Amino acid sequence: MQRFDCVVVGGGLAGLLAAYEASKAGRSVALFEADRHCGGAIASIEIMGFEVDAGAESFATTRPEALALIKELGLSDLVVSPARSDARIFHNGKSFLIPHGMMGIPSDLTDPTTIEILGDTGAKAAAELDAQPWNINDERTLGAVVAKRLGELVVAKIVNPVVAGVHASDSYLLEMDSLLPGLLPLAKELGSLHKAVKQLRGSASTPGSAVAGVNGGINLITRKLFSLLKERGVEIFQNSPISHVSFDGSWKVAVNDQLFSSDYLVIAANPVSAKKILSGFEDLSRPLSELRSIDVALVLLAIRAPELAATPLGSGVLIAEEGIEIAAKASTHITAKWAWVRDLTGDIDLIRLSYGRNGVVDPSDTNLLESARRDVAILYGLDNPEILEAKVIRWPNSLIQARIGHQDILQKIDQTLVQYPGLMIVGSGVSGNGIAGVIGRTRRKMEELLSV
Repeated sequence: MQRFDCVVVGGGLAGLLAAYEASKAGRSVALFEADRHCGGAIASIEIMGFEVDAGAESFATTRPEALALIKELGLSDLVVSPARSDARIFHNGKSFLIPHGMMGIPSDLTDPTTIEILGDTGAKAAAELDAQPWNINDERTLGAVVAKRLGELVVAKIVNPVVAGVHASDSYLLEMDSLLPGLLPLAKELGSLHKAVKQLRGSASTPGSAVAGVNGGINLITRKLFSLLKERGVEIFQNSPISHVSFDGSWKVAVNDQLFSSDYLVIAANPVSAKKILSGFEDLSRPLSELRSIDVALVLLAIRAPELAATPLGSGVLIAEEGIEIAAKASTHITAKWAWVRDLTGDIDLIRLSYGRNGVVDPSDTNLLESARRDVAILYGLDNPEILEAKVIRWPNSLIQARIGHQDILQKIDQTLVQYPGLMIVGSGVSGNGIAGVIGRTRRKMEELLSV
């Protein structure tokens, strides 16, 4: 039996960071990843000889966690802002600039961008609703709150497309406090939802200005962590799924007929995998099974089309569901959004389309590719695009669908973890879908764990 001070299960961002924090604290560490590669959803893919992000491509700058880690890893000089941050919403055959706001909730109902998509009547109706005395009582989902304060039109034309693009879900399914913590109390205090959004969102003038990327790809973060772990002597076992976990005063982890022992065990996996790993601990596996994770798929296209030189949709587009013939929920014009990618590809455009609204993804790669060819032509107005290469990237259980009760489940998990010395659960399942949230919880919980 091999013994380590700390065993980490999962080699995505959370797992690599957890192992990094433990190694910094002087602990001996082993990391186990079920896949052949580490990195999770922060990975790279090659198309036409160019290497770009295969999953996450940006991080929020409204929180400090990602920038702090990037600085610590020595990657600050590579941080870049989007060359274009003028994404659109596609609704009934037309595209509209996304109004300034949060998760699709506009911050200014008199702004021309808001009026363009809602129309004069719709914008005035939203303002009249939000001027009423505060009336949010039992509404807990984002869609229900916005519908009551701003109207169904705002939900259909702005909020749902944005939420589908970011969280692959309908806004009427997602818990408001999970997506936008702190917004409802402030809105109640101010008596206005859109004024609360304006105050929280601050001075960022456009939707895309609240994010940044990395020259070379976000995947450089996980690559750098992996490299540092190797330098620090962390044992990394890839293609090594966990078969069993037990506790008898120390943690025992069974992997490929081998047994490993440790004082600390960190589970850094999606809820589905975490539930299986901790199946012997019903008080943990039960709430983990209540967390909902959903699948998404991406299609990456390398295209030559003269129409794309005008970047007709700016940095990309989020797609409303109502009355359309498009299967994608969002698309990014990568070479328009990131100058470093454009410098790589020259006259070849890279466009990414995202599929999996509410986790429903066609299981056939052939069908996804056919959908992507049709969708890109309709969205970008391409008559005869020359598709040079196309790749399908699937991310099963990669996004958390924070339904009503999500925060209660997370609280139950954390309360139960106190009963198990040396055990911690981190990762997107308990940290949300954002990079900053994953980094923040992982660093905070590792500090707590290692201080005991």
